[in-house]
Amino acid sequence: MSASLHLLIPVFFTAPQGGLHENVRATVQFMLSRKHLVTVVCRPGPFAEQLRGSGVGVIETDYQVDSLAAAFTAIQELHEQQPLDLVHVHPFVSRQLGVMVSRILGLPCVATMHGKYSDVLPSQIDYLDAVFTVSEGIRHYLLTEGGVQHPEKLHVVPNTPDAKLFKAVYVASLPETTGKVVVSLVTRLDQDKAFILDVFYQAVAHAAEHYPGRIHWQVVGQGTLQETFSERVEALRGENTVSHAGWLQGEALRDAYCQSDAVIAPGRCALEAMSCGVPAIALGSKGYNGLVDSATWQQAVFSNFGGVGDKHESYQQGAVEKDLDRLMRSRADRRGLGHFGRQVVRQCFNESEMNRRLLNFYRLVIAAYKADPRPRVSAEAFLELRLEGLEISRPRPDLLVLEHRCKQPEKLRFAWYLFRDGEVIEKFMYRPEPKREIPLPGPGAYQVRCYVQDEHKRRISFVGAEAVVEPDIAEVPDQR
Repeated sequence: MSASLHLLIPVFFTAPQGGLHENVRATVQFMLSRKHLVTVVCRPGPFAEQLRGSGVGVIETDYQVDSLAAAFTAIQELHEQQPLDLVHVHPFVSRQLGVMVSRILGLPCVATMHGKYSDVLPSQIDYLDAVFTVSEGIRHYLLTEGGVQHPEKLHVVPNTPDAKLFKAVYVASLPETTGKVVVSLVTRLDQDKAFILDVFYQAVAHAAEHYPGRIHWQVVGQGTLQETFSERVEALRGENTVSHAGWLQGEALRDAYCQSDAVIAPGRCALEAMSCGVPAIALGSKGYNGLVDSATWQQAVFSNFGGVGDKHESYQQGAVEKDLDRLMRSRADRRGLGHFGRQVVRQCFNESEMNRRLLNFYRLVIAAYKADPRPRVSAEAFLELRLEGLEISRPRPDLLVLEHRCKQPEKLRFAWYLFRDGEVIEKFMYRPEPKREIPLPGPGAYQVRCYVQDEHKRRISFVGAEAVVEPDIAEVPDQR
């Protein structure tokens, strides 16, 4: 039997739940099932608690720049007690932390790219042993537009639904949906999903005009735009009905799919619905693939079901209305589309096959790194790891006091920019003092951006504090 591995997964997210979380969860569950160890570095909250409940090690961090040193120390202590074998990073600040860990501790590092963005991949590809994209379309983007110079390092490992969970099961219809076609929107309701929501509004308006009283819209998801979204749908729905299920997981999510006659969803959600035999209109944050059928399935697979595109620029007006019309033709047509979608999932997104592929990549990367390791670097090479926190106080309503806690402060220089209502109103240029008193001149919304420079002229910056001065009442500043 192969030796057990210890995998470190740093992942950063803003929303408490989403497709990124499910991607990580799937990797974790598979590794645990094979008796490997996994430690996830993430923000505190429901996801962290769910992972702990599954037997996963969790290191919590808010991923603020001045919190990375504490996270690294926790990882280093873990490595001394239970040696890590591999770092699997996800984009942005979690990638930043993971690459630092791999370079300092001398560990191989792989990355997953989930969408049409390059992060800083072109400048860090030399520090990565492999890069996994969730679709061929994202790989193509990174090579043709993303500036990545090592195509040999890019491999496609798609999202895969849990076929044991997401399958067709009988679920009783809700009384309010009797005699209606249930169409579910499954997505987060946040600004980064604005394109999805805009196209959905068009579908709701079209249905109100052409299928009054015949459709029930089921919304599965929540987010920062929930109130605005609900008001807009209510204004557009006409005689059709709508229900809001909130964010669902596990069997509750499967049952919501199975109660639906069709879904409108991006990425992993579209795959899960199709695995349940439910036809899907693939609508992602970057593009519209439309109803997954014999003519569109290959493009949907290529783009991760809407993960590649130019949003409104590439959207053909009337597309969602046309697809909705087709769904409304007959139950037999919907049944045929659902059967076809399930075939696509079985052929292209076999969970066991892809998980084994990922584990085999892990083993290859570890073996290759042991044979030819990269030179290790010291923690002092990373300015971020010299910052240990920012103390913020407000002794009076019109004064902020900020002070960096850091290693070797005598070798660092500090600058501060004060913004009011989005405009820079004062600059405190680089000086060796880690502490700064900043007056707040009059009413307004203030933000302080901190700049730190080391002896090698390397610089980082981040928002250190925010505060509001009311004409008569001052609010306590948010702590970064």
